[in-house]
Amino acid sequence: MRSYSLYIILFLLSSFNLLNAKNLQANFQYFTFQNDEGITYTETYFSFLSTELNYIKVAENSFQGSVLVNLAFKKGAETIILDKYLFKTPLIGDTLSAQVFIDKQIYALANGDYSLEIKLNDPLSTEATIETSVDLVVDYPDSEITFSDFMILESFTASDGSSILHKSGYDLIPSFGEGAYFLDDSDTQLDFYIEWYNTQNDTSTSAGYLLNYYIENEQSHTPLTGFNRIIRKTQEKHKAYLGGFNITDLVSGNYNLVVALLDREGRGILQKRVFFQRRNTTTVMKPEDYASILNNSSFVHQYEIIEQLAEHISSLLPIATQREWSYATNQLKTWDLSQMKQFFHGFWYNRNPIDPQAEWFNYLTGVQKANSIYSTIKKKGFATDRGRVYLKYGAPNDIENSVYDTYTLPFQIWTYYKIGTQTNKIFIFAENALGTNDFELIHSTVQGEKFNANWKNWIYRERGAVNDLDDMDQNRDINLDQINNLDDKGNRNIETPGDN
Repeated sequence: MRSYSLYIILFLLSSFNLLNAKNLQANFQYFTFQNDEGITYTETYFSFLSTELNYIKVAENSFQGSVLVNLAFKKGAETIILDKYLFKTPLIGDTLSAQVFIDKQIYALANGDYSLEIKLNDPLSTEATIETSVDLVVDYPDSEITFSDFMILESFTASDGSSILHKSGYDLIPSFGEGAYFLDDSDTQLDFYIEWYNTQNDTSTSAGYLLNYYIENEQSHTPLTGFNRIIRKTQEKHKAYLGGFNITDLVSGNYNLVVALLDREGRGILQKRVFFQRRNTTTVMKPEDYASILNNSSFVHQYEIIEQLAEHISSLLPIATQREWSYATNQLKTWDLSQMKQFFHGFWYNRNPIDPQAEWFNYLTGVQKANSIYSTIKKKGFATDRGRVYLKYGAPNDIENSVYDTYTLPFQIWTYYKIGTQTNKIFIFAENALGTNDFELIHSTVQGEKFNANWKNWIYRERGAVNDLDDMDQNRDINLDQINNLDDKGNRNIETPGDN
């Protein structure tokens, strides 16, 4: 069974006329099919960016560009098909507004391995022709059930058959891009077109069959909940399908789109898949679904000591969402190594589906540093307040240690010049039990963190040196502010050039 090949080639050519220097850009890909008479054929697609073509004026406010295309299909040294044609753009009135022109051609090609040589040239440019080649495979065994190539679609519209893009009642525009299929935040739909052949010749499908398509995790091959469809087919129905999924809620990751033919009992007969990547910054995977992405090659399988993995999971608190931490707490209570592995892998997969292990190791470096600096007799550094802040927000830009004073607890002021959209924010930590290295967060100006406008009085009260705060020398508070350059609410005063 042949594998599906997708070729997307970006052509760049520096060309110019008297007015503008332009780069001819074209994307190319091909798809193979078979018609009702069993003749195999190949469809070639080019897309051209309008702003990178040169134009001639054919009428008032009417311009037209063109691309000279040379295609040679070869088997070894033998040329099977040689085609040369001039692709002309539609007439346009605005050559500066970007749009995409699509060219489609159809060639009858028998089964075999081919080399397709491509030459492109802008006739209005003085630059040399662009040349490249791709390998092309046509493989449709006689009488065997076979899928056509997978077409991932940019769009489709109902058609009367007059357009060159017409196929099975629709005008189909394939998805163009550089490299493998990549679906970004703005992509909300994954649509495809596929055909299949010779089901009438197989006893398992001649009386009817099922078409099943779904999205699976690329590594574990586990189908995703909510992305699975089954359609009943008969021989009288058209042996092609146009459909897809709304992927608004599909989280970031590596996936396969799979199409399968099943017999009437649901047993698999034929399967085809195509890989795609998804980036979705607005939706994350639910912890309950982490089990679907764990595979035997995951980095988490190196952790076979449950106590070690439990500590690693505990270290995630500073960066975990409320839902993740609630789920993690439950995993730590049930004390099941397999479920812990599922959660730990899914946690890092959510943050870096391409390389979750690298993401964990990068965070682990911070955990190890927090442990070396902030650990106490009773706590690992990541579990202390300073460790949590360090792991969540990174290293502060400035740390000030309090001067020794009989009447105050030792404290530290951490300053961050920027946290997200917030600027010049502070954290204040105090050591409640002297000599323990356990500094508790008592005040911060960061949104969502502990805020205590009376943090200075709290430091005095905790030390127990003053019985009546109302009788305390007020100059002590003033001096504390001046030493650390803080206002009455504990915000950092930042001097700017020109301040007196």
